[in-house]
Amino acid sequence: MLDLYLANGETLRLDGTGAVTGPYLDFRLIQFIDYTPEDLQWAKDRFGIDLSIMDNPGDIEISSHFLETETQSAFHFSVPYYARKHRLDEESIFVIFTADRLFSFSSLALDDYLSETYGNRLRTLHTGNMPVQGLFLFYVDFLGGYYADLTEHVARRIKHLAARILVKKEMDNGSLDFITLYKFNNLLVKESVIEFVRVLSLFRKHGQQATAEIRAKIDSEINDVSVVTDYVQFNFERLDDLKENVSNKIDLEQNRIVKILTMVTVCIALPTMIAGIYGMNFESMPELKSKFGYPIALLGMLLSIIAPIVYFKRKKWL
Repeated sequence: MLDLYLANGETLRLDGTGAVTGPYLDFRLIQFIDYTPEDLQWAKDRFGIDLSIMDNPGDIEISSHFLETETQSAFHFSVPYYARKHRLDEESIFVIFTADRLFSFSSLALDDYLSETYGNRLRTLHTGNMPVQGLFLFYVDFLGGYYADLTEHVARRIKHLAARILVKKEMDNGSLDFITLYKFNNLLVKESVIEFVRVLSLFRKHGQQATAEIRAKIDSEINDVSVVTDYVQFNFERLDDLKENVSNKIDLEQNRIVKILTMVTVCIALPTMIAGIYGMNFESMPELKSKFGYPIALLGMLLSIIAPIVYFKRKKWL
């Protein structure tokens, strides 16, 4: 599936590259959604673009995130998104920036999520008649704002979890799991933001298409994203504090359980010892022949239960 932004400002959605003929070839932006190997080969053969940046997207080398040639600048952005209710997954967006065209490649799942969540903002892409540089700056501005929104959303979830645990005193076995999950989400956002800043900084320094206007916009975007980075770090600190609080509560609960088990053990052990002594049936046990031996043994067992309870109550264990 393809989205085309034509030079006259018209926008189209086509089923495949076979429909890109005649006047449709005069485009400024083409978005490949859920692209196939045939789509990639068509783009390389028809427009001579270098797509080697897409070969090893998982590498940490900068060449897998930013690649500059004489005719183009290639970008690889990692974009976290909520594929599931609480957990972020990560998808890649590849952008090829040439002198007269912009190419982008993304998955259908990510495109559906962004269209559903940011439909109004994305619709501004299809209004007016933006030049190629303007389309590229739209991508930069959109991703910068998206990372800020995502960080704020993660922060709200952390705040909600903290209110449930610290204020409402509601803590269950899944609390630590949620803290771990939100740490993972926050880590994905942090990695994506760092990569975003790194790629834009390299393009600003070395990009042949980086005009004065683009450099100024990148400087502004990097300054804005630096605030996001600080907030991401603040999220980590809040999660660490929350985890420590939950761990302390778990320790206190375990100590309380140990105290209860200790009291129960002592209360049971003493009468059990008395019963064990008089259950040995030795001949030389005068208490066995006593008329009051049985009630005295019962009374001793009762007192051996009451005495520890009184003791633990004075110690404020009860």
